[in-house]
Amino acid sequence: MRKIKKFKIPIYTYEILRKAKKRRIDLFALGLADQESAREYISSLAAALEPSTVFDLIAPEDALAKESGLQGMTGTLGVMTLGTAFETKLKAITDPELFRLAETAALVFSETGLKVITELIAQEVTAEGLDLGKPNYLFACPEPETEEPPSVRSDAAVLAACLGRLNADKIGISLNESVLSPAYSFIFSLPWLAKKKLSAKK
Repeated sequence: MRKIKKFKIPIYTYEILRKAKKRRIDLFALGLADQESAREYISSLAAALEPSTVFDLIAPEDALAKESGLQGMTGTLGVMTLGTAFETKLKAITDPELFRLAETAALVFSETGLKVITELIAQEVTAEGLDLGKPNYLFACPEPETEEPPSVRSDAAVLAACLGRLNADKIGISLNESVLSPAYSFIFSLPWLAKKKLSAKK
């Protein structure tokens, strides 16, 4: 098991603004039409980030291997949060359109954080002569944008089992009425695939 508290993630302002445009968020009306103003606002959101994660190896015979979308394969089960301070920051936003922009930023921060985690796990997987598959999301806030339908959605019992296995309380994550707290958190699994199996799926 590996636990990393308050790790650093890159801040991709361009990607956040690209997604905001795609979602038809009116940056001009928010006073953020020029790039410098938008960058400053996104930086103010990023200043509240405290990304933390814990992840562990799941063996094929483990009950959670099937429940977490690994389908009986070896894989990694993990949980990540953007932190309590970030949740508090977004809760204080009263303008609906500005909140949409902040949640768009949260999505990109989460995607970037998962990429950082994935790169760490890939080092171990590569040493085993394997590759990582696409992530399965057992729970995610905000919802990830994927080309395919959502991979895995789990009930409260499975989510609780995953959090218990990972000792997620050590990074401040808990389950309240089927929702993770802090709010901007997600549980994921990453299958370990033989290279030929991965190639066959491409």
